[in-house]
Amino acid sequence: MAVTGEKLWRYASLARLWSWTLIGVAGLLLLLSIALQAGTDEGIDLRWWAAALGITGVTGVICYPLFRVWLRRTALPSVRLPQAVRATGPRRLEATPRDWRRWAAFTALVLLVGGGAMLVFLVGVLGRGGTAEGVVVGMIAAWGAATLEDVRRIRAAEAAEGRRYFAACRRPTGVGNHLVWLPRRPA
Repeated sequence: MAVTGEKLWRYASLARLWSWTLIGVAGLLLLLSIALQAGTDEGIDLRWWAAALGITGVTGVICYPLFRVWLRRTALPSVRLPQAVRATGPRRLEATPRDWRRWAAFTALVLLVGGGAMLVFLVGVLGRGGTAEGVVVGMIAAWGAATLEDVRRIRAAEAAEGRRYFAACRRPTGVGNHLVWLPRRPA
């Protein structure tokens, strides 16, 4: 039988990685916003701080429940659990810590570049002042928080069903293509 090269990636861990990466990138984008504003002639003043942090908070508070509702139907990781099939065929190895580190770095880089491009674009279109910066940071943080909350749902499903869910793929970009489960090992 041919070896596919697929590895097993813990599904809840992938969701948690995605969540914390989004939250971390939101923090880094806030730092980028501060650096961009500090480099201007106006510099950082109390008004900019109030706008940036206030809009970040308001955006997060508004977007978090919206993301929980909107993503629940199609995009939260737990939505895919019913599509999982029992793992069969040749035994696959779980992803190693090195695989996880590499994937975490790649994910963070892609999100940081994409988020930074969106931030710079919106600052260019809407102007400085903290509003555009706060919207971008707040939305990305709210997305991460909504996904992080969903990790609890995956863990609860695993415990209730006596299963462990995995993405069977070479790289987690294929997570949507092949979700499998294995019986939970007795403790």
